[in-house]
This record gives sequence, C-alpha cells and structure tokens, in this order.
Amino acid sequence: SRSAAARRKTSPRDAATLHSPGAMKVTAAVLVAALRFGAASGLSVQQDPCAGCDEGLAQAYQACAREFGNPCAERDEAGIVGSGPGTKKDVSCCLKKEKHDRCLECKSMDCEFKTCNVNKAYYSERTITEEAKASTKEAYAKYDKK
Repeated sequence: SRSAAARRKTSPRDAATLHSPGAMKVTAAVLVAALRFGAASGLSVQQDPCAGCDEGLAQAYQACAREFGNPCAERDEAGIVGSGPGTKKDVSCCLKKEKHDRCLECKSMDCEFKTCNVNKAYYSERTITEEAKASTKEAYAKYDKK
C-alpha cells in the first residue's frame, strides 16, 4: 500500500498540465469574470482620500518641509532645481506633502449631513486649543478689566 505522501505527489506530466497555456487561459477567464461580477454587484472597494488626516501626518509633513523645503521639486543631473523633468528631492516626503495638501482640501469640504469623513481640526489642533483657552470665563474677566 502506498503512503499518503506518495499518492499526493504529482508527476512532471501532471505539473505541465497545470501550467499549460489552456489552463492559464481558463484561470484568467475565471478571474476576469469574478472581478466583473464584484464590480457589477457593488463590491468594489473605494479609498477615502480624507483618511489618515491626523497630527502624525502633520508632524511628518513639517519634518519633511524643514529638511527639503518642497520635496516634490525636481532636480536635474547636476542637482539643480529646474523647470524641466528630473528626479524629486525625496519621493516619500513628496507623498506626505501631497497627502497633507489633500487633507487641507478635505478640511475645507462642506460635509453637511455627515456625508464624508473629515477631520475639521486637521493642522489646527493647537490653534483651536488656544482659542478655547481664550474664551473661558477667566479670560473674559481679564479682558473686561482693561
């Protein structure tokens, strides 16, 4: 009697059948059909462009701006920033800058009836805190005495 491991082994001929052009075409057709069905039935996943707008992104953006200025500026082979095509100063920081710019746009969106997920306090957490401190009873009393 053969062992289970010996029965599971495939011969080189069986492996060739699995990787034949016909088998690959069938697999590709099944995959395309599944993707079309998913899109047609509304199962597609959409990314939220306003997700991740938090203080961590703001700090990362500031660190990049301090180090590179505009990290998306393109340099030529001599390292000089010009108007033509070249390489970006820093690609990961450029992505952070683009995300930061998108978050500032999201912050200004009008999301009446909570139709979108927006952090209205993005990049102004400290300002909001200072304004809240300035509008306390003690602060009003201080300004009324003047």
